Amino acid sequence: MFWKDDDCFYPGVVKEFNEDGKAHVLYDDGDEETLDLSEENFKIINSVSELTDEAADADGENIENSGGDYEEYKRGGVVQNFLTRSLCERWRSELGPSRLTELAVTMQRKALLDTTMSNYGPKARRFILFCEQHQRPWLPASEATVLLYIASLLKDGGIKSASLQPYLSAINNYHEDLRFPRPAKGRSVTRAVKGMATIQAKLAVQEENIETQRTWLPAAHVWRVHEAALKLTPRSPEELRLLRAFAYVVVAFVTFGRPDTGTSLSRQHVHCGDSEFSVVLLKEKGRRHHPVKRRLCIPWKGVALLQELIEHWEFHRDAAWNSSEKTQLDAYWLLPEDPKNFKASVANDWIGLALSELDCRPPEGGHFSAHSTRKGATTCARAVGVAMRKCASSEAGHSSLRQCSTTSTRQL
Repeated sequence: MFWKDDDCFYPGVVKEFNEDGKAHVLYDDGDEETLDLSEENFKIINSVSELTDEAADADGENIENSGGDYEEYKRGGVVQNFLTRSLCERWRSELGPSRLTELAVTMQRKALLDTTMSNYGPKARRFILFCEQHQRPWLPASEATVLLYIASLLKDGGIKSASLQPYLSAINNYHEDLRFPRPAKGRSVTRAVKGMATIQAKLAVQEENIETQRTWLPAAHVWRVHEAALKLTPRSPEELRLLRAFAYVVVAFVTFGRPDTGTSLSRQHVHCGDSEFSVVLLKEKGRRHHPVKRRLCIPWKGVALLQELIEHWEFHRDAAWNSSEKTQLDAYWLLPEDPKNFKASVANDWIGLALSELDCRPPEGGHFSAHSTRKGATTCARAVGVAMRKCASSEAGHSSLRQCSTTSTRQL
């Protein structure tokens, strides 16, 4: 803490926050005071790494020092560790020192798995940086600050309203964990989200009129999505929807963005065999009314870790249906809380959710859409020598479809 009269900083520890949001600071020399940190000049120095937490050491967490710079501390990706440590310190303070207390704290920490923290931390950090830039307190944050934050996300244009909830949940989570009211809820916030959706819908219509270029989806982006999907173990409906978005992008890409493998895909037309993944082609151009439907087959060995991804998604999808006690419908991508029928445009939302989560952005003047998976797969296929005639769905035969899908997706 900076003492103006002495013109220097004095080290200490923030022991707790009171109901007014003020910090109880205990200095190393034994002095104590209660301060509003939003009005003070202070730095974070090693406060995270010096907290004694044997359970965290056992988990092998990498807690980095801030080097005395608060902005570097937050930008360094350890906000989630700071919040987690604060939560553990809260419980130690309330429960008192004992072996049983340490076990209780360890249980809290174990519940925050890597997949949850990797989402919780960056999203919380983004809000905290916003508050710092606009000189507004982030703990506790006000509903007005959250409304300004939503407005800034709309202005930046990187996040769709359909993908906004995890960002709001991250704010509410760290407030609730540290015993503060959740600011990202209530009628005003709900209206802001709806207003954001309305504005973005109008902007989308304008963009279509301007005809911004639909950009092909690079294989490198799809591989990042693939890896993220395998690391994600969903613990909430939001994370399960994110897993679906990840899986959809990969499946759409490796099947060349065909209508047959889109949002209308049914479980009865998907087959996972010992050696291949296959889909019945119900909407194939020129053959919709043909009595015999062909099957698109992709050998597991043709796409690294594709089998693991399909099994991972289907396991968590089916688990969600089982726990909901609802009758599972035939739609392959459907979750219990979804409407029975998808609009075709929902594919754009899923692709936007998956790519924005990993900050995969299109080039200037372009945008990613459902058609980007088809353009991306075809572009990659051509890049590795697949003839264009084999990429044309209406002309390709069964063996050609198999060869085309296998060759192009080796890039992954």
